[in-house]
Amino acid sequence: MTEDLWDLLRSTHKVQRMVEDLRLSDAAGTTTAEQEREYYLHRAALAQRHLAAAADTGSDPEEGRQEAGEAALLLWKHDSLHGSHRGLLPARHPNWKASNLGDYVRQETEAAGLDPN
Repeated sequence: MTEDLWDLLRSTHKVQRMVEDLRLSDAAGTTTAEQEREYYLHRAALAQRHLAAAADTGSDPEEGRQEAGEAALLLWKHDSLHGSHRGLLPARHPNWKASNLGDYVRQETEAAGLDPN
């Protein structure tokens, strides 16, 4: 397995841990908008990475596109509601449309200092 695939596996595990942390904080009533955003950002970035690696992992590219689109939409909706973008263009900027929310994810991933690949 290549180092890129190992890194993808580690990132997947990190997002799975974030899901568990959110579940526990939701049960305790302590979930914050920042915590939700962090999860949405990592999930959206991970979905794009899985889509890019579909050929290497043998996964279905169409399922990958669907997951990447859904994850991008969740991040965009959260940022639109909370004004929590970090990149140059806010989520409510008219440039962002359903057809280019992957670019929004890349903008936010880079602004957060995360590896977009």
